[in-house]
Amino acid sequence: MATARDWELVRRVVAALPEGTWTSYGDLAELIGTGPRQVGAYMRDGDVPRAYRVLTASGKVSEGFRWSDGRTGRDVPELLREDGVRVDRSGRADRSGRMYVYDLRLLAMELAD
Repeated sequence: MATARDWELVRRVVAALPEGTWTSYGDLAELIGTGPRQVGAYMRDGDVPRAYRVLTASGKVSEGFRWSDGRTGRDVPELLREDGVRVDRSGRADRSGRMYVYDLRLLAMELAD
């Protein structure tokens, strides 16, 4: 079971994703040893900055994505593009910008320094 410390790590890693990158619920789940649904719930309820940079493994916005404050919010693909993520016309983020669990572990180590 993920601890408060694990969730804080998720929060910090998502906030530190480099320009032009995104990650998936599954990669974050693997990072802290929980499931993708739990990560999705945390993204929804945890008021995580830039939570829109967490996508499905295929690079799409999750059908269950909701803004944490309940607002409609801006178009997620538009926000991704503003952050330098390449997104096609169907709203799918380019896989070359994906940060996998290995990349997230390296980022977490950098944040710990």
